[in-house]
Amino acid sequence: MPTETGGRGHARSDLPAAAVRAQLESILASTVFARSPQLRSFLSYIVEQHLGGQGHTLKESVLARELYGKGSDFDGGSDPVVRVDARRLRDKLREFYEGRTDSVVISLPKGSYVPLFEGNSGPQREEAPALAVREREVRRPVVHLGRRAPVLRALALVALAATAVIAWRALRPQESAKIQMLPLASYPGAEGPPALSPDGNFVAFAWSGQVEPGPGDIYVKAVGTEALRRLTDTPASESNPAWSPDGGSIAFVRDRRGVVVMSQLGGSERQVSASGTHVTWAADSKSVLIRDREANMGPFGIFQVSLDTLERSRLTQAPVGIGDWRFDVSPDGRTLAFIRYERPGIADLHVVAMHGGEPRRLTNWNANLTGLAWTPDSREIVFSVEQPSAARLWRINANTSRPGRGTPIPDIPAAAVMPSISRPKSGLPARLAFQTITRDVDIHLMDLEARLLGDRIESRPFSRSTRVESSARFSPDGNRVAFVSHRSGEPEIWVGGRDGSAIQQVTTLGASQLVVGGWSPDGARIVLDAAIDGNSDIYVVGADGGHLRRLTSEPSVDAIPSWSGDGRWVYFASTRAGVIPDIWRVSADGGPAMRLTRHGGFEPRESPDGRSLFYLDRHPAGLAIDGTARLMSALLAGGPEEPVMERVLPFLWSVTDKGIVLVTREPDFDAIDVYRFADQWVSRVGRLGFRIPGIYTHMTVSRDGRWALATEMVRYDADLLLLDNFQ
Repeated sequence: MPTETGGRGHARSDLPAAAVRAQLESILASTVFARSPQLRSFLSYIVEQHLGGQGHTLKESVLARELYGKGSDFDGGSDPVVRVDARRLRDKLREFYEGRTDSVVISLPKGSYVPLFEGNSGPQREEAPALAVREREVRRPVVHLGRRAPVLRALALVALAATAVIAWRALRPQESAKIQMLPLASYPGAEGPPALSPDGNFVAFAWSGQVEPGPGDIYVKAVGTEALRRLTDTPASESNPAWSPDGGSIAFVRDRRGVVVMSQLGGSERQVSASGTHVTWAADSKSVLIRDREANMGPFGIFQVSLDTLERSRLTQAPVGIGDWRFDVSPDGRTLAFIRYERPGIADLHVVAMHGGEPRRLTNWNANLTGLAWTPDSREIVFSVEQPSAARLWRINANTSRPGRGTPIPDIPAAAVMPSISRPKSGLPARLAFQTITRDVDIHLMDLEARLLGDRIESRPFSRSTRVESSARFSPDGNRVAFVSHRSGEPEIWVGGRDGSAIQQVTTLGASQLVVGGWSPDGARIVLDAAIDGNSDIYVVGADGGHLRRLTSEPSVDAIPSWSGDGRWVYFASTRAGVIPDIWRVSADGGPAMRLTRHGGFEPRESPDGRSLFYLDRHPAGLAIDGTARLMSALLAGGPEEPVMERVLPFLWSVTDKGIVLVTREPDFDAIDVYRFADQWVSRVGRLGFRIPGIYTHMTVSRDGRWALATEMVRYDADLLLLDNFQ
C-alpha cells in the first residue's frame, strides 16, 4: 500500500466521490473482506464520513460509540477494541491490494482514523526489463539436447498442464457464498420496515425507541454491529425511510407533513412534498416517487417529484379502490413496479415503464401483498404475501408474459414481509433485509351501563386466541356475537354467546378479506362481504352455518353491508357507478341493486325508525384506518343528503335505539361518546383502558346501547432480519 511501501501511487485530492465509492464497493465485495462484517462496517463508516466532510470527527471515542455501541464512559486505555480493529483493517487492506493495480487506492494511515484516497498513476507493468530478457533469450547459443530431450519434453508437458489447470481455476466463476440468515435489529417494540443502503452495510428504519407504540424516529444501524445512530428527533412521527441509490441521502415520510429528504449523515432537512404517505427514489437520485392523491379523494396514485424544481408529475392512477400502495424503481431506471390494491385483501403486483404507458399486471394472487424490491440486475422482483400460515417472500421475473405467482424464496424459516435489497456490482451477491411481524388482536367486551372505574370503562376479553379477531356484530337481542377470527389459519366467521361460550365456525370461504355486516332482524342469518378470487361481493349465511347465498356478482367492489329493519333489504357500498363508492341496496333474496346516494357513501346503517339511512361520506384513506369522514343521513323515501357530524372514524361508530355511539381519539387515550337523537348532543360515556389499533380497527354496540365490543392489539412485535449472500 502507498502509505507503507511508498512509491506505488500518489495522493490526489481531486478524486471524485463516485470513484471512491465504487472502489469501496469493490473492496467490501472481495473475498478478503467476505467474512469480516465488522471491518466492512468500519471501513464504510470512515469512508462515508470523510467523503461527507466529517473526517475531522473520526476519533476513537466517536468510532466506539457509532460502530460498537459504547457509552459516554468509554475508555480507550482499558478497551482497545477500536485500535485493534483499525490495525486489522490496515492488514486487510494491504492483503486486498497485494498484486493489484487499481486506479483508486483506499488506505488507513497508521495512527489515524481518517482514510486516505489515492490515485494510482504508476505503470502497470515494466515493459523495458521484459524486452531486455527477450533480447538475451534470442542471443543464447543453441544447445543439443541429446538423450535428455524426451525427459525434458515430458517435464514441459507436465508444466503446461499445470499452468492450464491454474489458469482454469483462476478464470472459472467462484462458487456462490453460502446464504446466511442473520439478525439485523431486535429492539424492544416494533422496528419499521428496513431500507438497506446500496452497499448493504447500513440499514435505516423507523422505531419509537420503546416497547410501547409511539411516534417513530428514523434510525441508521451498521450491519453486523450494534452501532445505532438516531437520524431524526422530532415530536412528529417519521416512517418509511428510503435510501438514495447514490448512498448519500435518505427520504422519509413525516406524519401528516409530507415527504422529507436529508443527508444519511444527519443535519439539515428539506421538505420536498407537503403530502404523501410513501416514498422511494428514482435510479439517478435526482427525484423521488411518492404515494399521494389529489384533493384527498379517490384512489392513491404514484407521483414523481424533481428535487431541483419540486415539480410533480403523475406516473400511475388506479381506476378504482384503494389504489397504488408500495412501489420501487428498477436499478437500471427503466421500470416502475408497484402493488395495486382494489380493497384490503385484494392486491397484485404491476409494472409500467418509467417514461409512461399502460401498466401490466405481473401476479394473480388477489391477496394481501405488503412490500416489494427489485433484484440488483433489474430482472426480478421480490415481494411479500400474507398467507394463511405465515407471510412469505416470493420472486417473479419482471418480463413474464402471463400473470403468475412466482417462486417462493427458500432459507427463510420466519414470517417475512417488506423486503429491501442492496445493490452490489454485477455478479456479486446481495443482501436481502426483511421485517418479521407477530400480531395478536383480541376483542374486548364492555358494559356501557356499568359503573366507571374513575373515568374508565371496565372491559374484559370476549374470546381469546393467539391470532387475530375482529369485525364483530351483536345479534338483535344482544345475546350472541358474530365475529371474524383467524384462529383456523384463514379469516372465517365464528358465532358464540356474548360471554364467549359455545363458539362455532359458520363459514369456510377461504377469503382473503372478510367483514361481518350484521344480523337479520330475526337473528337467523348473517350478511357479510368477502374477497374471493379477486372479487369483493355480498353474501348471506345462516347463523348456524347453513346455506350460503351470494347476493352480488358485479366486478366492482361491493362491501360493508347491513340489514334493513324489516329484513327485506341489504344495504352496501359499491364502486359500480364510479371510483368513489356510493350506497346501494339489494333485496335480501337477491336481484338487481338500486343506487341510493349520489355524492359518495360508505358503511351504511339504517335509523331505528327505518325512515333514514346513516352513512359516511367517503371510504377510509388506505389499509390503515387513520382518517376521518363526515357522518351523513338521507331519507329512504327520497330527499337531500344531510351532514350529521364531522370527523367520525370509520368502523368506530354504531347506531343504537337512543343514539349513535362512536369512538373519539384523544392525544393520550381513546374514549366512547354518544350522539343522542333526542337533543342532538354529544356526551362522553368514558375512556377506554386500551387503544384501538389502526389495523383490524373495529367497535360495535348492541341495539339497546348497553354492550360494546372493540379490538385491542394485545401483541405487536416487529424485528428485522438479513439474508446475506442473496442471489
